[in-house]
Amino acid sequence: MSIYFNDVKITYVRKEETYYDDKTKKHIKYKTPKVTRKVLFEDSCFDIGELYVQIKNCHDRGYHDIQVSFNTQYEVY
Repeated sequence: MSIYFNDVKITYVRKEETYYDDKTKKHIKYKTPKVTRKVLFEDSCFDIGELYVQIKNCHDRGYHDIQVSFNTQYEVY
């Protein structure tokens, strides 16, 4: 009996709501927030421990706001 984590995708999400304008020397708000996504990991994991290691690795590299998506498969021997 085991659970597999298939199609694991760890994505870094950065949301920018303002930018600095040098001419006016002010921060100006965007009409809609600027969202930047970067895929950090895309593969399958054998167990929850391996999934934990991949998530921890992303945090250790300095990415603090991440999204994780995956599908699970339960297998009985």
